[in-house]
Amino acid sequence: MRLLWKLVILLPLINSSAGDGLLSRPIFTQEPHDVIFPLDLSKSEVILNCAANGYPSPHYRWKQNGTDIDFTMSYHYRLDGGSLAINSPHTDQDIGMYQCLATNLLGTILSRKAKLQFAYIEDFETKTRSTVSVREGQGVVLLCGPPPHFGDLSYAWTFNDNPLYVQEDNRRFVSQETGNLYIAKVEPSDVGNYTCFITNKEAQRSVQGPPTPLVQRTDGVMGEYEPKIEVRFPETIQAAKDSSVKLECFALGNPVPDISWRRLDGSPLPGKVKYSKSQAILEIPNFQQEDEGFYECIASNLRGRNLAKGQLIFYAPPEWEQKIQNTHLSIYDNLLWECKASGKPNPWYTWLKNGERLNPEERIQIENGTLIITMLNVSDSGVYQCAAENKYQIIYANAELRVLASAPDFSKSPVKKKSFVQVGGDIVIGCKPNAFPRAAISWKRGTETLRQSKRIFLLEDGSLKIYNITRSDAGSYTCIATNQFGTAKNTGSLIVKGINYVIKMEKTSPEASYVFSLWILNTQASSYQMLSSPKEEWG
Repeated sequence: MRLLWKLVILLPLINSSAGDGLLSRPIFTQEPHDVIFPLDLSKSEVILNCAANGYPSPHYRWKQNGTDIDFTMSYHYRLDGGSLAINSPHTDQDIGMYQCLATNLLGTILSRKAKLQFAYIEDFETKTRSTVSVREGQGVVLLCGPPPHFGDLSYAWTFNDNPLYVQEDNRRFVSQETGNLYIAKVEPSDVGNYTCFITNKEAQRSVQGPPTPLVQRTDGVMGEYEPKIEVRFPETIQAAKDSSVKLECFALGNPVPDISWRRLDGSPLPGKVKYSKSQAILEIPNFQQEDEGFYECIASNLRGRNLAKGQLIFYAPPEWEQKIQNTHLSIYDNLLWECKASGKPNPWYTWLKNGERLNPEERIQIENGTLIITMLNVSDSGVYQCAAENKYQIIYANAELRVLASAPDFSKSPVKKKSFVQVGGDIVIGCKPNAFPRAAISWKRGTETLRQSKRIFLLEDGSLKIYNITRSDAGSYTCIATNQFGTAKNTGSLIVKGINYVIKMEKTSPEASYVFSLWILNTQASSYQMLSSPKEEWG
């Protein structure tokens, strides 16, 4: 414990040295991001990036799901600089949340959380699909039925092994939510085999389902009927700030229904909205708070109409409005730090010191984004993080607290060696030693301790001020600075100059009288000051 005390006390001295060797806390230049890794490439390597600046150069460690990774016990984890390399990752063992920690002499910082997941899609079952029989004029839904998977999927359908995909129009729609193919009103040309294609870009794999035969029944033509909405967007949708929101709505019906959209509160649709070809998809790019509310889809034909509605709810991950800043304080001072973040829902706050959660105790008060530490001691030094979190994300603000404890030192701000003053003038002799905590200041003239009087004042900053200087004030002055870690002295000389009078005699022309004037020589400024107006004494 004694060794740690000495180390922290020395930090300010090391930091104040000239050159490139200034101590600086770790600062991330690269933090890990969420990774969805293709399962079929599991024989290769996953890299979670992490890098930080700082002096001395930081060293790194990693946590998986809150537990330190032991690189000596696992052959397939290794450090690549600060980055984590996972060789031949296993889904059951390596899936989870990762964080990087960077540490040097001043402390530790914890990175954002990064989720590692594995994308895959299995093959379709090979069993033959049942034939779908419909009347002409009837609507139909052909099910895709995606196999087990993880990762975002995109869907397309082919018709009779044609390499071209079924194109969206007023009659046909492929939902990117369900993968199903919807035909609002079947025509004779629709008869044939339909095949669902699924692509998982994150898994870098596509799969093809078995064909679904569509045949036309021979028991007549379907008459006209009102729209029936088969593709509905959810009743509530959480939509992130700046995201692109897509609402799907498609109906079966005869005649083929028309699709339109509106907001239930009567306000106009956002001017930035985009529609798919059939208007079955409403897209709101760059979603913002003012875009939230109830949206309604209307499917209509000559026989009637059908409605679907849902609520878009805006959310936003935390964003910093006020961050904490590096702070240097003396021992026994008090620390007050505040951080503030916006977000919807409102974020909650936690505090960390050197990568570990900070809990309230006798000297430590934590209330949301406010941290108060009273009566600081050297062990409070370190790197602190304020974390703002809502259910969508967590963000960190980092700063160093350095608690300084040192004896007074005049090496950087000595007392002025020589101070000059004229008899009758005033003088201030500065005394500003570096000391943590602040030093108590006293003065001596020679061996005599100075006390305040009508002419002598000890200023608040420790400087000595003397009014109406006399010749007896000349001599050596010593500033004595003291705190609980020691005492330091520094001496300078006060030189008092007398007043020198000079009589000037001038004659402006041979015929003129001599003119005399009395001047004072200012020895400090090497200049003269006139005391009397010129007078003509004789011719």
